[in-house]
Amino acid sequence: MTDFSLLIGAVIGGAIGWWLATRRASLWLKRERAGMRRQVLQWQESAERARAEVGRLAREKESWAAGCKQGREDVISIMPLLIAAQQWPGDPPRAAAEGNDHS
Repeated sequence: MTDFSLLIGAVIGGAIGWWLATRRASLWLKRERAGMRRQVLQWQESAERARAEVGRLAREKESWAAGCKQGREDVISIMPLLIAAQQWPGDPPRAAAEGNDHS
């Protein structure tokens, strides 16, 4: 009878141990999955922020290029005025004076 009760105790103990181990493993897996979900969400949010920053930088680059082009055009358009402002009041225009040297 003692052997039988030891056998029953071992079977019941093994079943309880197996149940506790599977329950503990199940809880551990749930925690790990939740942690992985949090990490995935964090990386997705980080990627979204990076995409937004790329878009902002692209717009900034376009506006910078447009500003540089406008500035270049402004300088080109004002150059004749700057050249004229450097001449003395009695001097002939530089283009005409340079043309006279070749005559």
